[in-house]
Amino acid sequence: MQTKKFLIAFFISIFMFGEISYADQIPTSTTLKQGTYNISPEHKGYYRNIKLVSPGKPVTISLLDANGAQILFIKLDNEKEYLKVGPIEKGETLIVNGEGEISVVH
Repeated sequence: MQTKKFLIAFFISIFMFGEISYADQIPTSTTLKQGTYNISPEHKGYYRNIKLVSPGKPVTISLLDANGAQILFIKLDNEKEYLKVGPIEKGETLIVNGEGEISVVH
């Protein structure tokens, strides 16, 4: 009888005080070349890191909002520099111009 009470109390305490663990999202990277890219709405509210991955080949980056107004214009020519962009809003467009490639970490 005491074993039954102990098991009941044990299971109740496990469900009441147990923690649910969640896995952290692993950062992923996308490499982009020259072109125009619509930013997906799933990125809304997040910050993204942009880095030049092709040494010696500079890239110019423009970021436009949903109305076409320019938010950001920058030239990346050093592969050791990071650019933190955000928070991303719905309908933004990323324009990459130049010979090099950039990596967008999200």
